[in-house]
Amino acid sequence: MNKELTLDDAVRYMKAVAEKLKGDQKTVDRFFHLMKDFNESRVDAYEVFTDVHFLLKEHPDLLEGFNAFLPEDVDVLSILRNKNHEEGVSILLRVEWRFRDNKTVYHRFLDILSQYRCYNKPIGQVCQEVKDLFHGHEDLFEAFMKYMPSGTPRGVENKD
Repeated sequence: MNKELTLDDAVRYMKAVAEKLKGDQKTVDRFFHLMKDFNESRVDAYEVFTDVHFLLKEHPDLLEGFNAFLPEDVDVLSILRNKNHEEGVSILLRVEWRFRDNKTVYHRFLDILSQYRCYNKPIGQVCQEVKDLFHGHEDLFEAFMKYMPSGTPRGVENKD
């Protein structure tokens, strides 16, 4: 934590969060519970970083204020990138394992991802193709969607 910050600074910050988010009591409550859980060592620093980033993503000023309370050697963006990378690898491994007897599905999944990254395939089309590919394996599709940026369309057709 920045040594110049005081308990009064923390209280002012918490009040600023409550004021800025006063129309969203659920988010305010989640934020305060998260801070309490962290203070009481019920959650680790990573969970706090990622949850606060998610809760306050629409409020860069509040995120910047939160970052002021972090130790100076903590690079939140690196932590988030590393975790995102780990989640992506985990999804790839799950898909590879699930379709170990049907490598075509796994390779098609890799192809879809490659087209998205290399050729800027529209994200809605990517989601629809993955949804179709994982038909009958909705848990994999849900895991994939958690990895995608927030606000990503979930596909347009339901082929049930």
